[in-house]
Amino acid sequence: MRELAADVLVIGGGVGGVAAALGALRQGRRVVMTEESPWLGGQLTSQAVPPDQNAWIIDIPPTAAYAQWADGVRNYYRRNFELNDEAAADERLNPGGGGVSGLCHEPRIAVAAFDEMLAPYRSDRQLEVLMEFEPIAAETDGDRVASVTLQSRRSGDQVVASAPYVLDATEEGQLLDLAGVENVYGAESRDDTGELHAVDGPAQPLNQQSFTWCFALDHQPGVDHTIARPRDYDYWREYTPGDYWPGKLLGVADVHPVTLEARERPVFASDGSWQGERDSSFWHYRRIMTVANYAPGRY
Repeated sequence: MRELAADVLVIGGGVGGVAAALGALRQGRRVVMTEESPWLGGQLTSQAVPPDQNAWIIDIPPTAAYAQWADGVRNYYRRNFELNDEAAADERLNPGGGGVSGLCHEPRIAVAAFDEMLAPYRSDRQLEVLMEFEPIAAETDGDRVASVTLQSRRSGDQVVASAPYVLDATEEGQLLDLAGVENVYGAESRDDTGELHAVDGPAQPLNQQSFTWCFALDHQPGVDHTIARPRDYDYWREYTPGDYWPGKLLGVADVHPVTLEARERPVFASDGSWQGERDSSFWHYRRIMTVANYAPGRY
């Protein structure tokens, strides 16, 4: 069985894993990073979730590494895509023109920006990245994780990686169970933590934020892609979550995230929604590509 040793072992190549690896690399440490999917970047790539490019990121300088990555995404578009003059000159270019973030973009571009940042360290072997490897076992020495056994999802080959510092960046806490690490989840009790905004009363382990599952859609006017009704179609078409939600789960009704007032957000607010207009439609919300950034007729 192959064995690897490094100063820092990062299990998980999502955004946090890449950031941790980069921080260690820039301090001269040797790093082994693993990722179970074919892409680095986690939420921003494999999960296709736009980054939280909020007002504090835009108006207050972010970390240097994040700024470098964001510039890398924008510059990739400027170098390789036929942007119109207005988009190319926009310092705060939002490639997808989505409303949820000031940096909505295609996942593969985020991968390219991450790869570019890590390229110098991969080249001189200061960084070794094991792609499509998942942790299957962990060995501990007291309260310290000494090594992690990883298995290739392609070949089944196994590798044992060890380091003085082992970081769980799996996003699902996979090392916690493998290493028997004490942990809690959900909403903690104020009695346990003393935190002002913790739960007043017993802890609520199942009080967790729901997840976002993204997939890409392309609007092609006049084209019918209707498929046969899937199993349980009628049930889910009519399903209503409960009194706290203003309508059907799969509908255009939702609530304002601050006031919780009911509102309607159609897929298209107008005929211009799919052509790049900024509006309140769901089409604009997480949009990762917009024809408005390109010359007429390019897409």
